[in-house]
Amino acid sequence: MKKNIITFSLSILALFASSCSESLDDINTSPNTLPDTEVDIKFVLTGILSGSAKINSKMSYDWGELSAANQYLQRDFTSYEENNYQWGAVDFGNFYEPLKDSEYIYKRAETEKKDEVKNYYQAVALIMKSYHFGFITSAFGDVPYSKALNAEKGGDEFFKPQYDTQKEVFIGIINSLKQANTLLKNTTICKEAIDSDVMYHGDGQKWRKLANSLLLRFYMRLSEKNDTDINVSTEIANIVNNPNEFPVLQDNNDNAVVSYIGTDSNNSWPGGALNWSNRSEFYRRKPSATIVNDLISLKDPRLTKWIKPVDAQLVQGATNQVVLENNRIKRYVDIDINALNTDNNLENDINTNLFVGLPIALSAPNDFNMGGTLSDVKNDISSLNGNIYLNAAANPHTSYLADMYSENSHEMVKSIFMTSAEVKFLLAEASARGYINNNAYEYYKAGIELSFNQYQINDGDANAVYDNVNNTLIAFNQNEYITNAKQIFDNAGNKLAPIMHQKWIALWLTTESWFDFRRTGYPDLNKNIISGTKGKQTPVRFFYTDPYNENNMLKAIQNLQPTTNDQWSNMWLLQ
Repeated sequence: MKKNIITFSLSILALFASSCSESLDDINTSPNTLPDTEVDIKFVLTGILSGSAKINSKMSYDWGELSAANQYLQRDFTSYEENNYQWGAVDFGNFYEPLKDSEYIYKRAETEKKDEVKNYYQAVALIMKSYHFGFITSAFGDVPYSKALNAEKGGDEFFKPQYDTQKEVFIGIINSLKQANTLLKNTTICKEAIDSDVMYHGDGQKWRKLANSLLLRFYMRLSEKNDTDINVSTEIANIVNNPNEFPVLQDNNDNAVVSYIGTDSNNSWPGGALNWSNRSEFYRRKPSATIVNDLISLKDPRLTKWIKPVDAQLVQGATNQVVLENNRIKRYVDIDINALNTDNNLENDINTNLFVGLPIALSAPNDFNMGGTLSDVKNDISSLNGNIYLNAAANPHTSYLADMYSENSHEMVKSIFMTSAEVKFLLAEASARGYINNNAYEYYKAGIELSFNQYQINDGDANAVYDNVNNTLIAFNQNEYITNAKQIFDNAGNKLAPIMHQKWIALWLTTESWFDFRRTGYPDLNKNIISGTKGKQTPVRFFYTDPYNENNMLKAIQNLQPTTNDQWSNMWLLQ
């Protein structure tokens, strides 16, 4: 992405030079010979943000590992091994470009920019480096940090950088975010970056809020590692008790998100046609039974925003037939559904709801909910509705994602870095842990309401809630929802359980809940696993592949428990 942007920028510079110069020599100068310092770093900033957005989408949707670990999505048809947690090694190179470009912006700004403009660029560079390094170390464990991103200096010290301990990396991240907060203290709008900053349009104070919100995120991630070097409770209290010095994300206008333009594959949501001309790639990524069942149980309107009803609902019947009833296709089956659902085989259960998620880590997900018998009724279904998708990866008895996730761009489908809802849940947790003397329920409630607002859900929305008892869609009553959420909160012996459950819902199709689950055990995702690679266990890390820097990688592996480079070994955070 950065390469494309720089190429475009160089082309613009070349056109400008040829139109203003009377020298044939100038006109014939190749733009590829221009030094990189003639390209303003604001264009590199665009590349960092758009490239980071693509990484987010890759981690949370395109690849299968973390959507499966968080039990947001499951896959069927082909290549569903990630759902069973048969993970392969992940290359650091997937995250390298925005890190290196952030370092580049920081250094260029040091000599080329002044005053608050300089502060803006250097702070944004520090924030983006911290964001990515925070993910990388949390996903892998020990990683190159202090000597990383300096290969141009030469020598093995920088070509083959040491792996810093995870604790050292987090201390470095925290210090960088604190520095960013200080740099942005007096920065308002960086006018030259309004168009190139595709996240906050040059608004230094919004970047400042993100820096402090990321501090909250990473401090809470360190909640089980509270010591004199990183005093989590004191640091969180200091942020909350000094809002003028440490402002944080407050509402959805502050959300750190990047929208998809949808004009080519590079700037489109990965589920759209510009990235996958074969629609089976969209249909094979199905919502999980965990998220679907929880949203049904809560009478949650986010269900109908994110997920479609099944194309053909299964119903217990005396005979086998496909019919149209009340404008919905139903497939009556004469098998004993109750008997199948009460035996010891969880793989053969049949779900007759209007919204049906794919259970977790099935050995044969293609066959779930009679999906393997599609050929028996394919013609019957298509004769009733020729628009229903019945080709590769189709299962009309299981829900698909909502149509907005099949578009190249949509106002509610964005690359999410961090939201105000997450901040509210972090503060709810801090209150529940006694780090701050605030009302945990009020933060919890605010997080839920911000999530509703983020997805344009309003009180009274018609046909927004699925009533599975009566198998119908009803209007959303927000007061009833919040009353029920409060009752769940009040009745909880451990307040972290409802807080983390609602946070997990609000962080739909992001990666953050994996880290929350690993440290808190909430929500209890392991209980849902049917045929996982290691029983009812969710992987806790990505494992290394670093053949060029193997000696340092092998040293880092010795800090794992057990000292095995796989997805099950505990890093320092989890020891």
